[in-house]
Amino acid sequence: MRFFVSGGIIRYPVKLVLTLGLLLSSVIARPLRAEEPDDSRIIGQILKTRAAILQTTGETNAMFLAFWDFDGTTLKGDCSEGCYENGRLVYAGLAQEAIEHGLSRLYPAAGGYSQFWNDYTNLDARIGHWLAYPFIPQMLRSADATAVRQLSRDYFSNTLSNYFRASSVHIMQALSRGGVTSQIVSASAELFVQGASASLGLPTNYIHGIQVAIKDGFLTEELIYPLTWNVGKRQKIQQIVDDLRQAEPKVKIYILAGFGDSYHTDGPFLEYIARQSLPAGQPISVFYDNTNAPAEYRGLFYQASHQATVSGK
Repeated sequence: MRFFVSGGIIRYPVKLVLTLGLLLSSVIARPLRAEEPDDSRIIGQILKTRAAILQTTGETNAMFLAFWDFDGTTLKGDCSEGCYENGRLVYAGLAQEAIEHGLSRLYPAAGGYSQFWNDYTNLDARIGHWLAYPFIPQMLRSADATAVRQLSRDYFSNTLSNYFRASSVHIMQALSRGGVTSQIVSASAELFVQGASASLGLPTNYIHGIQVAIKDGFLTEELIYPLTWNVGKRQKIQQIVDDLRQAEPKVKIYILAGFGDSYHTDGPFLEYIARQSLPAGQPISVFYDNTNAPAEYRGLFYQASHQATVSGK
């Protein structure tokens, strides 16, 4: 995607701007719930830091970024695993949807999901997230990538988009208006989470997740690193910024904010963002959980809360 920067704001081709406007309407048209108590303070600090950098540096070509976790932070629940409340299923995850649509050769459409869930949770408990999370896209080996993408888009459009966190959508939109671009880095399968693109109003290549290689249009088991979990999220963000700098060497790039809800999964990238030294102002790493932080993160994150979804469900 080509862009240019003027006055500290990323400028896109007119056709793309119109397209993104239509995408955003799918979220904006909904009656968002009242903003959460922390929203204004978070937005204000980020935009104040952006203004301070521009004033201090005199930059005319600058890009300002915010990075978001997805499951639990941008979306209530988990797009891969689903969402339960008090033992009640709120929505099924895309892993179940993919299996029941016949996209896995490992697990049959009829009854295969229960075996998958047993295997997946055993991997997670006995070995760890580092093996369990990649297993989700890997169990779709030989699936048609186009079919997986279409399933994800449809499921977000019809179901999952109801469960976007109203606060997260509100902050993303406010930052976008103020010249700060949001990107998502998720531990879910990339082909799943990118299905949120149209519903959320973000370009597909601004949404990142665990990747497997695609050969001749079909998924393989081959993982593409870094895996976007724990330190891999930090590495992915660094890779994104490096790629942007290579593509646009005259553009100065600043990360102003990070958003997450898991010390284990998101802590390393939130710490990386919070410990930056900017030309002016302060970065902010927002943590959506009020549990006590581990020693290494104590005092680094702004702890906030958000409960409402865009639909009120």
